[in-house]
Amino acid sequence: MLIGGSLSVVFYRRRIPVAHVTPGMGARLGMVTGILGGGIFAALLSIGTMLFHAWDSIRAKLIEVVDQTAARNPDAQAQQAMEFFKSPEGLVLLLTTALIGTLIAFVIFSGLGGALGAALLRRKEHS
Repeated sequence: MLIGGSLSVVFYRRRIPVAHVTPGMGARLGMVTGILGGGIFAALLSIGTMLFHAWDSIRAKLIEVVDQTAARNPDAQAQQAMEFFKSPEGLVLLLTTALIGTLIAFVIFSGLGGALGAALLRRKEHS
């Protein structure tokens, strides 16, 4: 993700050589790259899951993880929450939250990579 954000700055500067890319502009370029990368990742993950009929194995693995988490927590309210996460609605909530978290991570780290790339590739001012 960091490299993707940095590469967005490199490609932008290659396309527009006279551009003065500040770290803030690099962060914005990286964030756009992160949004596109996260969207492509989510689309490919969804298509792959449907093409390879992997939903049953994903659901079984998620239920196994929820069971392991429930076994470590003796609280009655936590047990009720874990039972909810075993339901179809709970599994959808878990997957949606994971995908949104992944998209946010793509945007943050790509933006950071863009800012770092712009700062490291900054042209020296001649005065």
